[in-house]
Amino acid sequence: MLRTVAHLVMITGPIAAGKNTVAEHLARTFTARGHSVVVADVDDVADMVRIPGAATAGLRRFAAHEAHGALVGQWMRSAVDVVISVGPVYSDEEQEAFTRTLPDVAAVRWVIVDAPVAVTLARAQANPNRGLSRDPEFHHGAHGRFRELLAAIPAEMTFDSSVLSAEKIAVAIADRVAPGAASDGATI
Repeated sequence: MLRTVAHLVMITGPIAAGKNTVAEHLARTFTARGHSVVVADVDDVADMVRIPGAATAGLRRFAAHEAHGALVGQWMRSAVDVVISVGPVYSDEEQEAFTRTLPDVAAVRWVIVDAPVAVTLARAQANPNRGLSRDPEFHHGAHGRFRELLAAIPAEMTFDSSVLSAEKIAVAIADRVAPGAASDGATI
């Protein structure tokens, strides 16, 4: 029996660009349209392998991307309609680690939520719940890494969150991905 795998939206971008805020609005938008949704954040998975775990062996980045991909893949094989993945998946190696265990028929809809470093640093510093991302040196380094690897990200949609609200970005993504459209979805 053939069944449809969940749609996968991968939201990536620089630190403090609003990826999680867009993901929350996107989940609400899909839910309001009658779809079941799961949001999975690679940073939550990375926290599981921090010191003294796999990070001590230098495995944190790729171990987190592989584990995150396995989690996302399992959600895609479930009865859920849409999986929204969030996080810094930039390089070819990170993308390969993330996609390695996804269903063979999975089509990743890559979305970049971007903003200038002056905007993202101000956002990070204004949020007392943020840790290291509030430090200007760390923040500029993380933002710079994103800029260096931007060309490797196979994004079909890019949004500037300093210009568009998270709600508008979410609606634009949902309108484009639209579970149930004739050309969308893969079957296994």
